[in-house]
Amino acid sequence: SCHKLSMAFGSKILLPALLPMGRLLNKAPGSVDLHITRLHASSNRNGLSRSPPDCFRGIFAGSGYDGMSDSRIAGRVIDLAGKPTAPNVLYLGTPTYDLPDPRKRQTSRFVEAGCHVTSLDLVYRTPSWDEMKEAVEEADIVLVSGGNTLYAVDRWRRLGLDTLLRDAATRGAVLAGGSAGAICWFDGGHSDSADPDTFRGAMVSKAAKLAGAKMRDIAMVEEITCEPVTEGGKASWEYIRVDGLGFLPGLICPHHDRVQSNGKLRATDFDSMLLRHPTELGIGIDHYAALEVSEGEYRVLSLKGKGGSVLEDGTFSPNGKGSPGVWLKEVQDGQLQEQICHTTGNIKELLRTPTKIIADERVELCRRANPDDILPELVTCT
Repeated sequence: SCHKLSMAFGSKILLPALLPMGRLLNKAPGSVDLHITRLHASSNRNGLSRSPPDCFRGIFAGSGYDGMSDSRIAGRVIDLAGKPTAPNVLYLGTPTYDLPDPRKRQTSRFVEAGCHVTSLDLVYRTPSWDEMKEAVEEADIVLVSGGNTLYAVDRWRRLGLDTLLRDAATRGAVLAGGSAGAICWFDGGHSDSADPDTFRGAMVSKAAKLAGAKMRDIAMVEEITCEPVTEGGKASWEYIRVDGLGFLPGLICPHHDRVQSNGKLRATDFDSMLLRHPTELGIGIDHYAALEVSEGEYRVLSLKGKGGSVLEDGTFSPNGKGSPGVWLKEVQDGQLQEQICHTTGNIKELLRTPTKIIADERVELCRRANPDDILPELVTCT
């Protein structure tokens, strides 16, 4: 059965501190953006129809740390649950290896709001099926951390948690998260899972050093900036396409407007990835933006006062001088086309199922480098 929201939705985004992106589309007559080919949201993308159930609900942010730790986004997730009392939140910290600092940062706003937050740890232990089933069935909200998407999805599938999460989505539990916590619900994503700093050994080692020095870990994995990385400071890893759980069609790029340690702007690298995977619709979510899906409708959430990629004239800013937004990208006749996602609309007009999915051959190398089936105690990081 589907749990219906007890609140009525109007034509405006419900958080007054969120900037509605729709007004950015009102360009002056005759204004032309030469480097973007505009698409109407209802245009035929030659895909198969695969829509989520009517009761499907979720909020997918560009950042796990900065998204879910913002009271405006967390509050919207809670509102979406539509509960007369504070909802039950199930936190899955698998992408950050069940470490305590990411858990605290990404659940603190929910705790402050009175939610009952529980964590299902899966990295250092293998819970029973009954324990996992009970945890998921009791959840009104399933919150997934940012971190290493490839590791998390592999781990969930190995344990069979993916089937329980699909059941949760079908009954109308709110699915939420940012970065890896956004990618995981879709067909796949533009991922930093090949970055050695996101591997289990490296993250556990870093957390231990921070704890030993009694330092507050502000960002853990998300050392992300709008500024270019100097040549001498660039790391050698590459973004890869990783599979998600496939509850929604689409290839997600979180931190769409940001640069990470390899020095590559994710928006630009995402464009190149889509040319290698031309059958999929790309959805680029800026660091301080989120995509909300609720009962057949979608809306874009943009955090007011934060930088993003959408300039007032509707063009793209590569250095965070605009407002946070969501971009739609696809390849037609060998050419990449993109548009700003409308503020609200019908989910059937936004998503499409690809005719096929092309696997990224580099994924297996990453799996071998950061396996999900080895006890953490046996992992060393050099």
